[in-house]
Amino acid sequence: MTFRKSAPALLIAASLAAILGVTGVAYRLTNGLLENAEEGSYKLMRDVLASILKSTEDRALVRAELVASMPSVRAAFLARDRPKLLAETQAMFGVQVEKYGLDQAQFHLAPGVSFLRLHNPAKFGDDQRAYRPMLSDVHQSRALRKGVAVTRSGPAIAGIVPIADDEGKHFGSFEMGLEFAPMLDKIKASYGLEVAVYIDEKMLRDISTDLGGEVVTPKNRVGKYIRFHATHPDLMAALVADDDVEVAEPKSYSRRAAGAPWGVQLVPMYNYANHQIGVYALAKDFSETRATEGRSRVWQLLAALCGVVFMSGAVLVVVRGVLLRPLRVLTDRLAALADGDEAPPAGPADGYCEELRSLVASYERLRSRRGP
Repeated sequence: MTFRKSAPALLIAASLAAILGVTGVAYRLTNGLLENAEEGSYKLMRDVLASILKSTEDRALVRAELVASMPSVRAAFLARDRPKLLAETQAMFGVQVEKYGLDQAQFHLAPGVSFLRLHNPAKFGDDQRAYRPMLSDVHQSRALRKGVAVTRSGPAIAGIVPIADDEGKHFGSFEMGLEFAPMLDKIKASYGLEVAVYIDEKMLRDISTDLGGEVVTPKNRVGKYIRFHATHPDLMAALVADDDVEVAEPKSYSRRAAGAPWGVQLVPMYNYANHQIGVYALAKDFSETRATEGRSRVWQLLAALCGVVFMSGAVLVVVRGVLLRPLRVLTDRLAALADGDEAPPAGPADGYCEELRSLVASYERLRSRRGP
């Protein structure tokens, strides 16, 4: 193989390898940046859920404290006057239900017996300690508690405050439970996330006997859980399958649904006794991130292609135009000089690269000795 062919081929191959190497590094860096961006999105989902869940629990607790501290309410409860207590709180309960997503409110007598359900006044007198660990702890510790609770009326985000009589002796408690729906809707409105809550089906069937039949149905069953509420049921049904919800720790994954890529974050739900009773699912549309990834790939490939074309052209120009063509001219002149033919001048020395100028000078000396 001649130098005219092998040198450009070797240089072009080396340039191609270098460009592909740089492109590969850029590709991996881009992958890392996009993975970090998506992982940041998953972390944001977890942080948003934790923050708004805590805020909702705090609101339930604060409202329970406010109602329990009202003199007329307190007096009626301590007197065990159920009709008067209902009259004092019924209007308040209706407003809270309509405006603030209150789902249930209940007075309990020590050690955990229902005295008045504002959401179901006709039902009372049942001891709830067996299936209400948070309520049982309030009556044992005489301290306020908050968290997710599953009651006869269904799951809620509850706050429970103890109530003492005028002599400071523990008398009972008051509980407020907020619905999940307003909390999930707030997450969607504020952060653009689709959210769903899944509750253990057996627990719902065993405990939430007053829950409407339209919730615990086969269409809402996902694994061993029931999709209790979702901001977009059809989408969440496509994103979260039976195998997905079997989690004991946070889990994230991506999946296509409704013609778009979605990032899904699953977070286990625990009750007050630290027993897993369900799963939260949050989903974010990753279309923008994936589109950015696609555009980045295209630009990287175009840059690599342009680099290969540019380097190939530069190699051919330098090797053939600057080195080989002038060398070919000198070779032809030296051949003519050696054959005794007329040997034209080599031309101005500055028309040759520095490495060939000594050869041009040698040619001119030989030519001058031969004579015209």
